[in-house]
Amino acid sequence: MMNLFRQLTLQWRITILTAIVLILCSAALTAFSILNAQKTLVPLINESISISQNNTSGGVVIQDADHNETESGSTTPLRTAKRDFDLGSVLFSLVITVVGTGFVYFVSGKALRPVTNLSKQVSDIDERDLSQRLTESLSHDEVGHLTNSFNQTLDRLEEAFNRQRRFSASAAHELKTPLATMKAGIQVLSIDETATIEEYKENAQMMETSIDRLTQVVNDLFILAFSNEDSEQLKEDVYLGAMFETVFDELSPIYEHRGITYSIDCGTVSLYGNAALLYRAFYNLIENAYNYNREKGSITIRGSETDKYIKIDIEDTGVGIPAEHLPFIFDVFYRVDGSRSRKTAGSGLGLSIVKSIIGRHGGAIKVSSDPEKGTKFVIQFPR
Repeated sequence: MMNLFRQLTLQWRITILTAIVLILCSAALTAFSILNAQKTLVPLINESISISQNNTSGGVVIQDADHNETESGSTTPLRTAKRDFDLGSVLFSLVITVVGTGFVYFVSGKALRPVTNLSKQVSDIDERDLSQRLTESLSHDEVGHLTNSFNQTLDRLEEAFNRQRRFSASAAHELKTPLATMKAGIQVLSIDETATIEEYKENAQMMETSIDRLTQVVNDLFILAFSNEDSEQLKEDVYLGAMFETVFDELSPIYEHRGITYSIDCGTVSLYGNAALLYRAFYNLIENAYNYNREKGSITIRGSETDKYIKIDIEDTGVGIPAEHLPFIFDVFYRVDGSRSRKTAGSGLGLSIVKSIIGRHGGAIKVSSDPEKGTKFVIQFPR
C-alpha cells in the first residue's frame, strides 16, 4: 500500500492526504453537531410530551408548533426535524469533503506547476551539453531557491567537466609528443640501412630523453592522484629551515651560472606532515622560482608561526605571471607560456602537485605577481 502511495504524483499525494484530513475533520464536526443536537433537542421533546400529558384529560395529545394535535406514539414534527438535521449534517459533511478534495487537487496543481516545469527543464539537460540553465524564477519562494541552487550546481559541474576535458587533452598531448619522437627515430633507423653507430647512439640518447620525460609525467600524475593516501602515512616533524637548505643544495649547482642568490629565514619553525611529499611541494616552488627568475635575481623564503597557523612566504624577483593567468596556474597541465615551459622541460603538473600536497595537509596556498617585481607564494598550514 505504501509502495503504491509513493508511486503517485506529488499532487495526488497532497490531495489524498488533505482528503483524509477533511474526512476526519468533517466526521468530527458532524458527530459533535449530532451529539449537541441530541443533548439539546431530546430534552425539549420530552418536556413537550410531559406538558401535553399534564394538560389533557383524555388520551395523550402532543401539540406541534402549528397547534396541530397528534396522538401519543406517533412521530412528532420535533423528532422528524431531529432526524432531518442528523441526515443533513452527514450529507453536508460528505459534500464539503468531496468539494474540498477537488478544490485541493486544483489548487495543488497550480501550486506545483513551477515544480513540474522545473522537472521538465531538468530532464532536457544531459552530460553532452551542460551549458543549458533553468529559467530563473522571479519569486523568492522555495522553487526559486531550488532553481538558483541547481543552476549553481550546473556551473560547478560544467567547470569540472571542462577541466576534465582539458586534463585529458593535455595528458594525451604530453604523452603523445615523446612517443611520436621515439617512433620517428625508430622509423628513420629502420629505413636507413646505412645508419652509423653514431646515429644509433644519437637516436638512443633522444629516446632516453623521451622516456625520461614520459617517466616524469607518469610519476607526477601518480603523486597527484595518490598524495592523499601518502600524506596520511609517515608523518613527522619537518623543520623548514633544514628542508629548504637541502632543496637549495640540490638546485643551486644547476643554476649557479645565472648568479641567483637566496635567503632563508625560518628560525626553528617546524611542520608536522609527510616529509617526502612536503619536500616535493617546496622543491617544485623553488625550482619554478629559479626557472623564471631574472639573471642575478634572488629568492627569499620566510617562515613564521602563531598559535593558529604556520605561514611560509616564497618570493622571487622573476618575470612574474600575467594577471589573467593567475586563477589557472594550479590547474593540471596549465602553462602560462607553452614555449617558455618547453625551454624548462616542464610538464605543467608542478603547481598542481604543490596545491594538492598542501591541501592534503590542511593548508592553503595563494599567489600574487607583478611582472616588474616578481612572484610571491604564501602558504598557510593550521597548527
